[in-house]
Amino acid sequence: MNTPLPSRQIVLRGAHNVRDLGGYLTAQGTPVPMRRFLRGDCLHRLDDGEPERLHFEGLRMVVDLRTAREVRDAPSRLARQRGVEWVNLPLFDALSPAALAEVEVPEGHPLLAMYITAIETRGAAIRTILSRISTVRDGAVLFNCTAGKDRTGIIAALLLGLAGVSHTDIISDYALTEQFIPELVSEFLSRSRANGGDVEAYAALLESPASAMAGMMEHLDAQYGSVMGYLDHIEIPTDVLSRLQVRLGVTG
Repeated sequence: MNTPLPSRQIVLRGAHNVRDLGGYLTAQGTPVPMRRFLRGDCLHRLDDGEPERLHFEGLRMVVDLRTAREVRDAPSRLARQRGVEWVNLPLFDALSPAALAEVEVPEGHPLLAMYITAIETRGAAIRTILSRISTVRDGAVLFNCTAGKDRTGIIAALLLGLAGVSHTDIISDYALTEQFIPELVSEFLSRSRANGGDVEAYAALLESPASAMAGMMEHLDAQYGSVMGYLDHIEIPTDVLSRLQVRLGVTG
């Protein structure tokens, strides 16, 4: 049985969508250990004391997946936390409109095109991100973006897939974001409206539909056989994969 949701959600003052990847069952039938891998949204509004609390509870690294501009405009409160290594490794930095047009994707939610394009064009960035995450030997690593669903969702899906967690659980973990970010969505849409943006189109990109993650997982299976097949394709070193699997509770 999976660990109940309340033990996965980490309630922080100033953040909305910080969760533990622990508790999902691996291919070996054992749960992913808790407090090893955390996924999160933007951390620039954490209240005083929250960065220290995370460190006290075991946080040792933060991998910020946002662009350099996003980081500059909204600096992470964890970037200067003593005892926590913070690193900025953007996932979507080179995900241009041209790249989106070049990658053939099945019809579906517009987010599916983004996810598959990232999988197909940002392999080097994904390799760098997972390699850096694998250097954490003790404590927890937190990887985050702005809403904690797209860039963070891709990395979470690959980690859980590496552990052999079922597609059903991977998709459910992704879709949970919708429960946690209504305030963020409202804020983003209000800002877009004030700037004269296409609010309807933007609203679709702020959704967390299970179909988008399901489509990404189907693509990985169809093109590479599995998540492991994809990670081999983008040439992630065997020792990196082994370290990640050990941290995910998968043995030999």
